[in-house]
Amino acid sequence: MSNLFWPIYKKLESEFMEISYYISIDKRQLKTYSIKIADLILRTVSECENISKELCKKEKVKYKDKKGKIRSHVNFHEYISELDRIYDLKSKHVSCIFENLEENTFDSKHMPFRRETIKIKGQEKEIWKWHHSYNLIKHDRIKYFKEANIENLINGLAALFLLNLYYQDKNFHIEDEYDYELIISKIEGFSKVFRVDYALIPSDKEQRIRRDTFFDPISFFEIAKPYSTYIIEIDKEFKTVLDKGADLIDKLESKVMYFKDGSLTKKYEAYELTDHKTRCALVASLNKTES
Repeated sequence: MSNLFWPIYKKLESEFMEISYYISIDKRQLKTYSIKIADLILRTVSECENISKELCKKEKVKYKDKKGKIRSHVNFHEYISELDRIYDLKSKHVSCIFENLEENTFDSKHMPFRRETIKIKGQEKEIWKWHHSYNLIKHDRIKYFKEANIENLINGLAALFLLNLYYQDKNFHIEDEYDYELIISKIEGFSKVFRVDYALIPSDKEQRIRRDTFFDPISFFEIAKPYSTYIIEIDKEFKTVLDKGADLIDKLESKVMYFKDGSLTKKYEAYELTDHKTRCALVASLNKTES
């Protein structure tokens, strides 16, 4: 089945880039709001809700009531809570890098699924600001029109971009060359607006470096890993498309039947299936806390 979410994300991204040609995006402009930005926020965050539901289906997450029956209604924060358990979404960094953005617009990288504490009607609540603003705009656009600003749109798009990467579940590999630039270019090639972090697992040789040296690759990886959407591994066995095809042929071969003495008989009594894998120089895979 084709991916219905990615073309919608790319359309939203292109519309955001078009806005940037009319509004100079820097620190002073982040609170700029308009009808067009309101429209983009509503569409963007609605997509976040849709894709998070499908991601949970893909990960076989089920929501049950107190009686153990599957629930028909699930809230967005419940979907994200489960996806955070699987992907550690709250830690993931997203950088905004497009050409019409002033370099010092943001003091740090975006963490769209990191909650922030704000006061709502006198009570402190932990929320995603972009999602809270979306709900305000959706229910009372006139009263909360100022919430339809560039800052909320960028954070909502960053969240949608991250969810789309996990939904696509794309891995990259190079079999014979340690071409790091090619692997990184593939990771960075998804978007014209955003980049995600990646971390390199140290090689066996690097792991033997003493920890009291100036650069400790193990410690560096351990620090970078939670924030990274992709993990790059060296000299790893990886199941390529060809390997998956070989697995399928094996399974079909193991089930081959033929007529013998008037009845169907298995061609092979004990066919041993092979778990085909290829030794690759570099493999980039999505970072998941659960396999």
